[in-house]
Amino acid sequence: MIFTYDTAVHPDWIDYNGHMRDAYYGLVFSHAGVSLQKQIGIDDAYRAQHQCTVYLLEDHKFFLREVHEGAALHVEMRVLEVDAKRYHLHLQMISGGQVVAVCEFMELHVAQTPKPHATPMPTHILDQLRDARISDTDRAALSHRSRRLSLG
Repeated sequence: MIFTYDTAVHPDWIDYNGHMRDAYYGLVFSHAGVSLQKQIGIDDAYRAQHQCTVYLLEDHKFFLREVHEGAALHVEMRVLEVDAKRYHLHLQMISGGQVVAVCEFMELHVAQTPKPHATPMPTHILDQLRDARISDTDRAALSHRSRRLSLG
């Protein structure tokens, strides 16, 4: 399964070179990750009811092409691995039919109380992530993979 997120390059994201500043690639990927969370049920109501959320543990980005003000951005997110508390995502940012950036996230499910600590995801969320995992063949075909990120 592929999760998606769409946005456009805002004028204030443009740097002195006339293209999107590097930090805003991270912002778009971050918003995409939150979009995926909402799609699987980790939304504001879930956070309030369960006092749980998701923390980003690690990310790796590849900047492949420049994008300019107003450009449409489409992010595709694929689940590479999942365990009881973590999931590993591969994200591709596409603009004008070309991949412009690639990112990988390692995300952690966290209980906020009494103090933040890793905790297993509820079964209904974990099952969605497990069902969305791509095959080993599809994972091997992904380009611009980061240095080794793994649940193990």
